[in-house]
Amino acid sequence: MLEVMLGVAFASSLGLSLWLYRKMTALKNLQYRESLERLESQEAYENLLFSVERERETIATTIENLQTHVVYLQEENRLKVREASDLMNQIEQITTQSEEKSQEIKKQKSRAASAHTTKGQILEKWCPFLEHPDIDPDWEAKNWSFMGNPIDYIVFDWRNDKTINMADGKVIMLDVKSGKSQLTTKQRRIRDLIQAGKVEWRTIRLEWNIKV
Repeated sequence: MLEVMLGVAFASSLGLSLWLYRKMTALKNLQYRESLERLESQEAYENLLFSVERERETIATTIENLQTHVVYLQEENRLKVREASDLMNQIEQITTQSEEKSQEIKKQKSRAASAHTTKGQILEKWCPFLEHPDIDPDWEAKNWSFMGNPIDYIVFDWRNDKTINMADGKVIMLDVKSGKSQLTTKQRRIRDLIQAGKVEWRTIRLEWNIKV
């Protein structure tokens, strides 16, 4: 009987020990898992902090690079503005010099034209007294009649004797040119009419009671 009781007690003690062992093992496993989860959470947190720090450093570096580039662009822009200002000043100077030269050229041309006109006028006035291949030596200066416009002179090369006058006399329309001057359109048309023989003589008698 004692043996049976001892056996029961041993079995109960063994079962209790086994049960306690399992409980302890389960508790230890739970604690281990909790510790492991805490470690994993801590590692994840540290990884997140590391990632955030890296990202922050990257952003800071990017911002610094952008700021440096902005400063470079601002400096380059100032240089460009300065160059543009210098170019505008040069353009203004060149334009001013060009205008001054243009004005001077116009003055020179005006003086040259004035001198040429004056010279031409002098030659026109002295033409009846000059020797020239196109001026007949028999044309007396007193028979030159100055018109000025549109033709400079009419030369009446006439003779007192009617027969000689009809044989040798003539009326010349003469225009004096100097340098490279050319006949005007009006002068050319008058010349063409004269050369075509379309010249008339008319005598007009006016009375005091003529209607105007």
